[in-house]
Amino acid sequence: MNVEGRTKQKDVAYGQASAAIAAALFGTAYVGTAFAIRSFTPLGAAMWRGFLATAILALAWGLMGGRLHRSEVNWPRLWRVIVLGLTGGLGFVASMNLAVSMAGATLAAFAASLSPILAALLAPVVLGESLTLVSVAGFAVAIAGTAILSGTNPTDVGPGVLFGLCASLCFGVFLLLSRRWSRPYRLSGTAIALSIAGTTALGLLPVEILYEPAKLIPQDLRLDAVAGVLWLAVVPGVIAQLFVVASVRRVETRSSAAMLLISPVTAAVVAALMLGETMGLWGMTGAGLIMIGVVGSAVLEHRPA
Repeated sequence: MNVEGRTKQKDVAYGQASAAIAAALFGTAYVGTAFAIRSFTPLGAAMWRGFLATAILALAWGLMGGRLHRSEVNWPRLWRVIVLGLTGGLGFVASMNLAVSMAGATLAAFAASLSPILAALLAPVVLGESLTLVSVAGFAVAIAGTAILSGTNPTDVGPGVLFGLCASLCFGVFLLLSRRWSRPYRLSGTAIALSIAGTTALGLLPVEILYEPAKLIPQDLRLDAVAGVLWLAVVPGVIAQLFVVASVRRVETRSSAAMLLISPVTAAVVAALMLGETMGLWGMTGAGLIMIGVVGSAVLEHRPA
């Protein structure tokens, strides 16, 4: 294998690993949200997550010597960063928190997990990427496993699942656009993560002031709810976002999407441990199918010739 081939193989491995780590961390967000809404409203939890993540990212950027040059501030870059923040941040996080509050962590994770499938299916149109038969078969197996894992059936479709589907649509669009724009417009992972956190916080603050002003800082503030918000800000809000941007910059959408399907497995396992939401035999069967689908669509497709 020549140098270019080895470099490409390393990029694929790094991109897939980054997506897998992001998925595992994103999966914990559903459980973190379940704890946060024990004191905060669903949108209030998302708002505080956004403010804390913004502060953490800004502090880290400053400590690392980050500087913003005038040449880097221009309208083509700015509006794209804002759109990424609105789709991957405000739209996704707010919808996901509402889904968790109405449908529970596991079912919300199922609905929101459709975003990688959506991104992969639209990638040929939006990005000109190919979609192989191996990818399609792997996605089909994984989504079947996700449905089994969550115990989904058609009669369960209510407002919570619909908000989960809205979250899925927002994050699917974010995956596509971040891959399309991040390299050509030199949008760093930190800039995108800051936009996600900032738009979430600033977008939800007036909503909370208008509708739930007494809940901005709840009187019955529980320690586990505060821990939930802190976890949401640091892990899914900062670390996972940086990993997912690193992934979409290096590999095609279908590869990132396949690995992101691990998220419902993490959500179900952590929900079982922390919230008592049992998986059972069917749940474990579903988790197994997800992993088989991930291997089929991400690993087999990039196996050495």
